[in-house]
Amino acid sequence: MSVTRVAGFTGRGGRAAVVAAGALVAALLSCAGVARAGEPSGGEKPEDKAVEVTVTGTRMPEGSQRSTVRVDVVTRAEAERRGATNVAEALQGQLGVQVNPAAYGEIGGPSAIQIQGLDRQRVLVLEDGERVIGDVGGAIDLSRMPLSDVARVEVVAGPMSSLYGTSAIGGVVNVITGQPLDPGLSGRLRVEGRNRRGVIVQGGAALRGERVWGTVDGSFVRGDGVALPEGAIDLAMPDRQQGMIGLRFGAQIGPRSRVQARARWMHDASDGRQSQVVPGLGTYRIDLPQRTNRFALHLVELLDLGRGSSLRVALGQQWAFDRTGKDRHESPLDEERARAASLSSAEVTGTLADGRRTWVLGARAEVERLSQSLSRAELVNGAVKTTTADELAPTMLGSVAAYAQLGWKVLDSLTVLGGGRAEMHLRYGSVVVPRIALAFQPSPRWTLRASVGRGFRAPAAKEIGFSFDHGALGYRVIGNPDLGPETSWGTSGDVSFRPAGGLIVRGGVFANWIDDLIDIDIQPTASEGGIDDYTYRNIGKARTFGAQADAAWTVSRALRTEVGYAYLWTRDDENQRPLEGRPPHTVYAALRATLPLAIELVLRYRIVTDAFLDEGLRTPGFQTLDARLARPLWPAAQIYAGVLNATGVQRDPERLGDQRPIPGRTFYLGLTAELPAEEP
Repeated sequence: MSVTRVAGFTGRGGRAAVVAAGALVAALLSCAGVARAGEPSGGEKPEDKAVEVTVTGTRMPEGSQRSTVRVDVVTRAEAERRGATNVAEALQGQLGVQVNPAAYGEIGGPSAIQIQGLDRQRVLVLEDGERVIGDVGGAIDLSRMPLSDVARVEVVAGPMSSLYGTSAIGGVVNVITGQPLDPGLSGRLRVEGRNRRGVIVQGGAALRGERVWGTVDGSFVRGDGVALPEGAIDLAMPDRQQGMIGLRFGAQIGPRSRVQARARWMHDASDGRQSQVVPGLGTYRIDLPQRTNRFALHLVELLDLGRGSSLRVALGQQWAFDRTGKDRHESPLDEERARAASLSSAEVTGTLADGRRTWVLGARAEVERLSQSLSRAELVNGAVKTTTADELAPTMLGSVAAYAQLGWKVLDSLTVLGGGRAEMHLRYGSVVVPRIALAFQPSPRWTLRASVGRGFRAPAAKEIGFSFDHGALGYRVIGNPDLGPETSWGTSGDVSFRPAGGLIVRGGVFANWIDDLIDIDIQPTASEGGIDDYTYRNIGKARTFGAQADAAWTVSRALRTEVGYAYLWTRDDENQRPLEGRPPHTVYAALRATLPLAIELVLRYRIVTDAFLDEGLRTPGFQTLDARLARPLWPAAQIYAGVLNATGVQRDPERLGDQRPIPGRTFYLGLTAELPAEEP
């Protein structure tokens, strides 16, 4: 049995003093890294400037210049300049995060995000503030989220459990949809072709009246898989088709009341392939089909209480269904896993303005249901027999929470933000998590921030009740209903400086101490008939530390440059070694220029160094270059062409832990058009 261990930090005594000192040090040393507090990444188009108000960091609308908590923002316009068609591609070039499917090949290669060295269920992914379900091996696949109806993506690093609860140890990713801005009928279409028979069609239509608006959004994506080496049976990346249909609606139902509703269906179909060598019989092909459907309903009422105060009431319902098969070519001996998940939620959030003080008070209740079964066709006494059994018996997880936050503008230049969350879970009891943040702006050119907070992650259903039978390999994994939550302390500091001439310089540092991380205990709990039983326990301890620094210079309306560096240090205190697969150094540079004939050129260069895997084994480092050329055809229409990963670096399937890009070099050609076609 192969067990991958993740760990956290030792020593409970004196931690409060360490954390307080860490917050002070972070504030003093913040010139060492990067913080993009609500500033749109890399762009200055009108549609970018329209969203310089962030909400994820504090649940309060804040202008980017006075944001109390650091928030990185990627607008749809900037994402498309990066050549992105989904949220994963939009964030792949973002400094301070890692989005790399090759790092998760053992669970199917989802495009999960890593923030501050933490990933999978330790980073919370939201859509319009609502938690997303339907993970793959504990990771939300951001490549399944198209940009069709996305206005912007906000990323907040560090513990955010005081506002958002479980899983927000490493940070929060909030995918925010937009409303139609133009009155009357409007629309948007994007058509793109890629090599490997890639086809992408995304768009939508909207109607906005004086008091009512509505949109219909859709997306279709397909592409061939990638065989490594060329012509091999095994696919490093499966053939894939994705579809999305979404409906959104908003109405002013009174002088102080607005309602918004969203319904969405997402479908993902992939067909992988692998080979199996049977001694004496040869090599056999196994098809690996996967079909995923996710449905989401979201209803929000917004009440204006006057004098800057408001009340938000939200109801949410999600369903996720996933089927994965192992279809042995020309053999009836197959197996299929069926997973089902649902999440019902209700939340009330009040924002109360009281002069220089702003309160955020809220309560949330949610119920999550999960199950997983395995159907297996086996040869018994010369006949094929199919059996179905629960791997995860139907499990219900429930929680209720209350949270409060006070933002106090002590001085015109100083804002203090403090708050906390109390959450009660049906399975393991209660937890309380505080947070405090400071923002100081001594002049319009300088902004300094510091924060410290506690995070936690509730045990997942599979960790509580999962029973994975690998008896043929000599072991089983049994869930543990007595698990407690993972907990953490995190601190960060950052500074941004805007001298004259369109230059901005940013820096920041962070540190995290994680305790009671959940992992598989390497000591079996029981052994019978040559089969060992293993279970999950709270055994992990880890630390992460990092620093970032970057600068952006808008030389003129026709030229903008960026450069940045990020450093990450991690420590598995349980095994006295770094955490696996975390690149310590990342460097990036970007250029956007307007050339003759109104051609826009965008270049993005990225260096990722090698990373620790095991003693004497490291992942290879790599460099990528993305390039895109775009030119207007007529008002509100643009033709573009580009290449992702022009250097052509590609994962070697024979090399253990290789995290280089799976697809290799990708070429694309496309067209975007909008209605109404007004002069810019």
